[in-house]
Amino acid sequence: MTEHPEDVRLAAAGPRDVTLYARPGCHLCEEAKAVIAPVLREFGIVPEFSFVFGNPADPEGDTRDTIQFIRRIKKLNPDAEIIVQHYIPTPHPDGMYGDVEGKIEFPRTPEEWASERWYNFTVRHDPHLPWLPQAVKEQIDNFELVVNSRWPTIQDIHLPGWGRNMLRSLSLWRYALGVYKFPFELQWAQRLVSLRKPRLESL
Repeated sequence: MTEHPEDVRLAAAGPRDVTLYARPGCHLCEEAKAVIAPVLREFGIVPEFSFVFGNPADPEGDTRDTIQFIRRIKKLNPDAEIIVQHYIPTPHPDGMYGDVEGKIEFPRTPEEWASERWYNFTVRHDPHLPWLPQAVKEQIDNFELVVNSRWPTIQDIHLPGWGRNMLRSLSLWRYALGVYKFPFELQWAQRLVSLRKPRLESL
């Protein structure tokens, strides 16, 4: 497999020699994650990186590119904790990111916001976004399940060793081959060990 040119640059540079820059089609914050991941690993620091999936302009392409980028981060620093989020717009007088005005109508009363549909929207559980195809949402959720099983969070201090090893073993082939569909065995395994989910706990 051909190494990413920036990975070669990072490998050849010391921590103080690395510079941050942006290139067309790539946000500086994403590049910063790629730069900082191996540096933190060198110092024994476990970073937590949050990624937002489902750009309304191209949810399929954005999901594909973000998965590839996370795999690159994991190659640079396997210990890095990954938090997966769906893009959820919020009302703003200057307009919402992704030009989604007219595609979604927000509640007008506190009672509507408190309903199950909008609660799920707020906590990013099942947001029902009109620009996010169900197949893409399932791909995002399944990828999150595989990654969280391949590298169970170190924040779960109560997870027994056998449970951590079971999750890693069951997900090893899926992550290696990039097979994320129908991860029923991982759903069962995570329920069995009651794996902590930092993303949900942070909402």
